[in-house]
Amino acid sequence: MTVWEEVRDLIGTGDAFKVAARVAALDDAGRAEVARELPGHLPVARQEMRAAVEKRRSDRWNERDRARRARGEAYKRFARERGMSDAEIHRQWAMTDGWGGDMEGTWEDPWPATPEYGAGYPDRSEYDAWVDPMRVAGAGTLPCAAAASWLTRRGFERVGESADLVEPVLQVVAARPAEWQADLAVRLALRIRVRPRRWEGDLGDRNLPLALALLRHTGATPPDHDPLVVGWADTPPTAERLREDPLLDVLLPRLFQAQGVGRALREERADPLAAESWLGALRTLAAEGRVSREALLAGCVGRFLRGGGATDLRFFARLHELLEPSPAEVASRAGDYLRLLPAAPGPVAELSLRHLRHLDSLPQDDASDLDPGDVSEALSGLLFRAESGLVRSGLAWLDRFLQREPERADELSSALAAALGHEAPAVQERAVRLLVGHAAAFGPLGAEAVRDGAGQLPAGLANRLVGVFGGDLQEEPEPEPEEPFVPGTLPAPPPATAFPVPRTPQQVVALCGKKDWAEAEGFLGGFVRLATEDPGGLRDALAAHPARQPTQGSWTSPECWGAAIVAEFVDPGAEPLPDGLTSPEETRPGCGIRPADPRPESPWTRLPGRDEVCAPEWLVLRRHAEILVALKEGVLPPLLLATPTLSTGHLDPVELVARIEELEAAGMEPLPADLAQALLRLPRTADPAAVTRAAALTSAAGREAARRLAGNGLPDPVVTVRRFCSPGTKPDWKLTEDPAGHWLDEREPQWVLQPWQTLAVASITPGDITPGDITLGAPAGERTVRAAASLIAELLVSPPRFLEEGRGHHGKLIGWWPGVMPSHREVIAAHMVPLRFRSDWTGGLVDGPRLTDLACAQGPVGQATALLLVERLALSMSVYRRRAVQYLLATGDLPAAQLGTEFGERIRRSWLSISTFRTIMEDAVCVGTHREAWAMIAAALPGLLAVSGGRPPKELVDFLAFARRVARQAKATGEIPEVTAVAGRKGSTRVIRECRGLRDLLSAP
Repeated sequence: MTVWEEVRDLIGTGDAFKVAARVAALDDAGRAEVARELPGHLPVARQEMRAAVEKRRSDRWNERDRARRARGEAYKRFARERGMSDAEIHRQWAMTDGWGGDMEGTWEDPWPATPEYGAGYPDRSEYDAWVDPMRVAGAGTLPCAAAASWLTRRGFERVGESADLVEPVLQVVAARPAEWQADLAVRLALRIRVRPRRWEGDLGDRNLPLALALLRHTGATPPDHDPLVVGWADTPPTAERLREDPLLDVLLPRLFQAQGVGRALREERADPLAAESWLGALRTLAAEGRVSREALLAGCVGRFLRGGGATDLRFFARLHELLEPSPAEVASRAGDYLRLLPAAPGPVAELSLRHLRHLDSLPQDDASDLDPGDVSEALSGLLFRAESGLVRSGLAWLDRFLQREPERADELSSALAAALGHEAPAVQERAVRLLVGHAAAFGPLGAEAVRDGAGQLPAGLANRLVGVFGGDLQEEPEPEPEEPFVPGTLPAPPPATAFPVPRTPQQVVALCGKKDWAEAEGFLGGFVRLATEDPGGLRDALAAHPARQPTQGSWTSPECWGAAIVAEFVDPGAEPLPDGLTSPEETRPGCGIRPADPRPESPWTRLPGRDEVCAPEWLVLRRHAEILVALKEGVLPPLLLATPTLSTGHLDPVELVARIEELEAAGMEPLPADLAQALLRLPRTADPAAVTRAAALTSAAGREAARRLAGNGLPDPVVTVRRFCSPGTKPDWKLTEDPAGHWLDEREPQWVLQPWQTLAVASITPGDITPGDITLGAPAGERTVRAAASLIAELLVSPPRFLEEGRGHHGKLIGWWPGVMPSHREVIAAHMVPLRFRSDWTGGLVDGPRLTDLACAQGPVGQATALLLVERLALSMSVYRRRAVQYLLATGDLPAAQLGTEFGERIRRSWLSISTFRTIMEDAVCVGTHREAWAMIAAALPGLLAVSGGRPPKELVDFLAFARRVARQAKATGEIPEVTAVAGRKGSTRVIRECRGLRDLLSAP
């Protein structure tokens, strides 16, 4: 076997280290042989590796397929031994992927034992396994120039994201002469280019690690090449690594010269200072003396003088401030700092001005004197800048400078005149104060320049200068009268209409199988009524109607239950009823009844588990189930109590009393879930006549209805919403009930919180309502009432923290929810909180008509409703979202304080823009609801003002002006502590001035 054949076979294994060991041992003849054959082997190596990977992929899939088939057969045998039909086996397999949790015994799944479990498609890096062996072979056999071209050739671009191996290349290069190694290191360094990163962790140029490693290994002097310096700087070091880096002494001075370094390091932060960063490492090494402070400061200032944008100089400005230059160090380069004032980017000019002012404030014995001529020239240029903060700081220094050098007032007059024309009112006001205070220092020429500049001022400020410098007084314009505000029309909620109930068999058939909750409710009410009054006509009409066949497994939709009810009524006994059938309430723990053996044909077994649907949905399905059971047992009452009388889902108390009277006359009890639903649909107030009439009812259900109507109804539960935050980059809300983290109201996190790191959790605390135990000895009426109380209590249990999308059937019946509890909308909103971003069944779950349904319902509103509205309004002002807010405004039920607090919290955390919030508030103001708009603004202002901790955004200043206008229109009073705190700060920024104006307005009598 020839040398080339040996190397070729090793390349085929994909092991670069084996190739390196063999190539490093070659003599000159062997290297020449391999170098001659290597280029022609490129396409062959790529194709052979792809073929090998595809073969491994095929073998993996074949193994997985065999394991899947064996698994399926094992599951079928397991299920058949326990009496499951083939149809049920297929359903369980399809729904649970083989989990037989409803059978006795344990299903031992052979799947985890499958070799290479989870393996399917090969990793993309497997296709690149030929690259490193080929690179190593070329580096060890080709001449120097050819080796450099070989290592950087584009044909070695990878399919995956893996980096090139460095160690085996160093191993073969070490076998070459030292001069050859140094030459290769320099050649590779000169080929480095700055390229955009394609993925996280990408170095841009894949040859950079090898070039740096060769420079360190050989000790060769790095060439003067900017991309090399940028690449060296692009990997954040620690102090330990940088201290031992052989390239530090050579490349560190170039860090301040190479183009692109500042942009590469622009994201490094000084607060908090990371240990693995250039800022942290350089400060540590400067403190140790390993790196010269003088060199670092000189490098930063030199970089400032070379110019560049604020982004390019950000890193150097932060490094400069971390070094905390002493007055002596500032004085040694004071001329450079002065030259930076007129034209350097804002952050650089700001730090220069700050150090110069500090130096100038020191006693003359502690700092070198600044040349007055240089200071005057620098300040003249500074006053022409657009940044108001810089100009005001410059004016403050100029004020002190003129106290010492009054003879220079005339030469600064032109710059001061320019400051009078600055667009910032705070700058104009500060310049006027300075000129008035130093008026005596100005000669005729200086005074003339000031008078010329005064024409740019508002009349009030200009007249202050005229009184000192002379000139004509300006007439102050009369304030323009505000146009009378004409509010728009605030739409009222649509009036509730009579709930349509079918009266004929044909009308019942027309509603059969409808998905709309009102039509489905009408079907139930009409069906039960006509099943007693006209059973023959109803059966004939339903028999002629195409029937939907009930599905296998749990029935999670009213349509399935309706189909089963129709099938039982048309063909009684088609599905035999098991003996001893009991309801879910009678089989709950502690009730004293032993559950019957639930066979697949039992209607109760068709109910989904309580963890598969939300609480309001379970009540809807429970009502359908009890109707089917009563139909099978022959005890179907002549009517349903819970059929609404209004389109909102409410039930007229007079109608409820009449229905109970009819049941008492027939000697029958209502169904438990039907009674529970009827009580939940009562309005919040009742007609006294209905209360008096209800007091005469004699049945247990009648007495319970009379108690509710007399004012002892369901007390309003307390609904709260808290936020749980998790520090993980991808919090595992779906797979655990208690992820790592803490409640946000207990302490603030130390990191910048993102929306996806928080989870809103709604809690329901019921009033005084406790379901009684259901016992065999209790009368049937009492058992019905207690079962109804138990069903109501289940609606007042807090919803789960998170409902994972794709699991269960949560939210499938959300259109029913407002009609389940039309007088307690905040409870319904709490149940919607875990579902507000779920889309698998609903496609826009808590949105559209859902919000308007809540707005049209009754009952208190609070944090849960506020959360739903704010999250949706923050996305966009759609018609339904806007209408929901307007309906609540029209009825006076808008939770303005809670909405404002939620808006403010989101703005404070940068989850919502101030401009979006202003748009929402302007919409409320346009319809004349100034007081409600102000209540929201006042609650949000603490969060908004927290944004002004750094440099306040312009939209905050504009919003404060808008807030003052709304407060005036609403005639608002009362202190807002956060506004008072900002108003009491020193300074005259627009934020402070607007807060002072708002404070004064709110405190005015």
